[in-house]
Amino acid sequence: MDHQAHGLDLKHAVFNEPNKVTFSWTEAPVEKQYENKTSVLYPQGMGDKLKLTKFEHAKGYWNSIAVNHEGFFTDVPGLENLAEGHSGKVLGSVSLVRQGRYFYWGFSIDPDRMTKPAQDTLVNVLHYMHKKRDSLTVKYVCKGRQILWTYLDLQRRKPRYKRGIEEHLPGSLTPKWRETYDSSVEGCAAWLDKHLPYVFSGKSEKHADRRYKTVFEVDADAMALGTPNAKRESLERWIQLAAGDDKEKQTLATRCLKRYVHPSIAPRGAGWSSWYQKQKDRIVFIESTGFWWQEDPRVLEKERAAAGR
Repeated sequence: MDHQAHGLDLKHAVFNEPNKVTFSWTEAPVEKQYENKTSVLYPQGMGDKLKLTKFEHAKGYWNSIAVNHEGFFTDVPGLENLAEGHSGKVLGSVSLVRQGRYFYWGFSIDPDRMTKPAQDTLVNVLHYMHKKRDSLTVKYVCKGRQILWTYLDLQRRKPRYKRGIEEHLPGSLTPKWRETYDSSVEGCAAWLDKHLPYVFSGKSEKHADRRYKTVFEVDADAMALGTPNAKRESLERWIQLAAGDDKEKQTLATRCLKRYVHPSIAPRGAGWSSWYQKQKDRIVFIESTGFWWQEDPRVLEKERAAAGR
């Protein structure tokens, strides 16, 4: 991670109002960690060249670019990812992001050490965020599951680096599921293929750790039903099974519904089917808030605006 950015969303207001920002660019061959990768700002990949622009005159002691393989907050609907940070680890690291009424500025130095384009951008950010004071911010709770896959990806790109799959990945699992894990490259790949669609976190104290912050558990109920927890088809299947006659599947499905449908919107009294008919266009699944089906912040903002609040 350094003092440069790339992939800027140059049509956005933070690069145009009130200052029309003009950046100087340098080109370099695409680096190994970016090859054959996609991200929000590079949905088709990067091509052969990487275009970089400086936000700081020189690299400082450290900066605060979020290396997005950690799976932080970028899964929140409505998030504006405006520039990527130049990271030596993976494509998709973020340096300029808005989420609700907060703006993430991923460069650490004081304004007087910024480049002129960076200074102009910072002024524009202040103007832009003045209009977003009433925007809805979604609380961050835990990392997303992509961090577990990234440990394997890092090892494949750097074969000598095995600490991720031998220490960090099992350290990020609850004790029960740590026992099922094989830390060889082949064993890690097989474990992820089988379990990754069913991992979750953020529900209780056992999912937090001083070192790794987020600890993941595998949902044995969802796995038994063959229903990956983030898929809408799984939510609809749980609702169907919860109303069915198979008592065993009914029990598993009901536990899944209670585990993933946020308590603030879960039905009270009425059945799951009637609840879903009313809520299905209003809800989304977000991992970084605690692996919940919850109200879409974009929908809530529109409803608030329509109500004049």
